Amino acid sequence: METITSLSNKLFKHACKLFDKKYRDLYGEYLIEGLRGVSDTPDEFIKTVFVAEDVKLPISSNKTVIVSRKLMDKLSLTDSGADVVAVAAKRLCGEIRNNYVLYLDRIRDPGNMGTIIRTAVAAGYDIICDDCVDVYNPKVVRSCVSALSKAEIHIGNFIDNLAEKGYNIVCASLNGENLFDADKPTKICLVIGNEANGISAHILDRADSICTIPMNNMESLNASVSAGILMYYFKF
Repeated sequence: METITSLSNKLFKHACKLFDKKYRDLYGEYLIEGLRGVSDTPDEFIKTVFVAEDVKLPISSNKTVIVSRKLMDKLSLTDSGADVVAVAAKRLCGEIRNNYVLYLDRIRDPGNMGTIIRTAVAAGYDIICDDCVDVYNPKVVRSCVSALSKAEIHIGNFIDNLAEKGYNIVCASLNGENLFDADKPTKICLVIGNEANGISAHILDRADSICTIPMNNMESLNASVSAGILMYYFKF
């Protein structure tokens, strides 16, 4: 198999464009970095797999392209570089039908977003991202590994729509009832707010209840940790 070494190669140039959100949106594609993320993503979503010439990996298909280490380093955001990077198609999601929904209000940290997505997939929640960091940002993708290909993600402001559909809107805040005393409705929308500023006032106004995770000697928890605790409490 021929090794690509030219920066002007069409496949390579296309992949590089996907570092930019406008091209991810235009093409409906994103980059997955690392063997685990690529291997765990269903083949139906994989468009092209770039493998560095100086490594031997258990990846062999008509979608595989060998590239020089110089080119591979340009496709990687990690300091140590990657051995494999794939171009993948975004997963298209339809209407919100799940009775368990996680509503993310202005989550901006890529690491938080990636961890939240993985946990939501594991717990069986649909995810709504309202003015959040792009879920296909390479840093988010690396954090959530292959979860994007399994997640039901909806982008936009849906809080009024969910309230009209009968979802019980439960907001996580520092000034609410003890989470572990809360009832567990069977149709629920959990809201996690911005890391620095919490939940927007217009969303709090729609809340049916506000819950607080009890803590000793700490004022708050990381957004992804809080999301995980709430999702598992209300679902199981």
